[in-house]
Amino acid sequence: MAIKYTVKWGDTLWDLSRKYGVSIDAIVKANKQIKDPNWIYTGDTLIIPTGGSSSGSSSSGSSVSKTPSYESGKPSYKPSNTLSSLEKQLQQLEAQRPSEYNSQYSEQISQLVNQILNRPEFSYDLSSDPLYQQYRQQYMQAGNLAMRDVQGQSAALTGGYGSSYATTAGSQAYSQYLSQLNERVPELYNAAYSRYESQQQALLDQMNTLMNMDSTAYQQYRDQVSDYQKQLDYYKDQYRAQQEQEYKQYLDKLEAWQEDREYGYQKTQDKQEQSRWEEEMRRKWAQLYQ
Repeated sequence: MAIKYTVKWGDTLWDLSRKYGVSIDAIVKANKQIKDPNWIYTGDTLIIPTGGSSSGSSSSGSSVSKTPSYESGKPSYKPSNTLSSLEKQLQQLEAQRPSEYNSQYSEQISQLVNQILNRPEFSYDLSSDPLYQQYRQQYMQAGNLAMRDVQGQSAALTGGYGSSYATTAGSQAYSQYLSQLNERVPELYNAAYSRYESQQQALLDQMNTLMNMDSTAYQQYRDQVSDYQKQLDYYKDQYRAQQEQEYKQYLDKLEAWQEDREYGYQKTQDKQEQSRWEEEMRRKWAQLYQ
């Protein structure tokens, strides 16, 4: 069962709930036009679901709300879908943070540096020089030929008999070729030293090439980190601005609710004071005319 009630000045849902013994929620559900439980307007017609009783007291077992209407509807802070989406994007970006730079050339560079620093000092050994051995064989062969030619020529002059002169002349011819071989030694030494220097320079060039490649790779890594940081900062700024805006809106709503609450409380107090005054006046009039 329900009754129709015309709102008077000063009425609140809390007053009506106490008067008819029904909860505020029940009144709100029965009146879809109520958008805010804190506000009802003079002259409006409300449906009061009394549950079979229209008396001022509630029947046994009925639920009566003790919460004043001005205490309900307190705003709460809840992040919007936009803010939640920005937060999710930030979490995804954090998970994609570039790892520390790991050079793919560091091991090769380290090996080259070790090879350069620990390279033995230059030394030259004729016996281990293949070019010297080749020259030696050539000059010794040529010296032997020259020695036999000189000895043959000397023997021809003496009727085919050998002589100490021929032997000496042949030895001299052989020695001349050996002397020419010795004259080649400085040339061979310089050639070996040049090869040593070239090998050293080749190692340095190889190391410089690897270092340049590593520097290029590191710069690419720094560019990647810079792009990532710019994107991260952008979404952080977006998130911070959105959060500040939403929280300010929440504080504004909370402040407005508190003002309405204070107004509703004062209104209720004034009405209660008026009711007590009227009751006191009725009591006095009753005493005067008894």
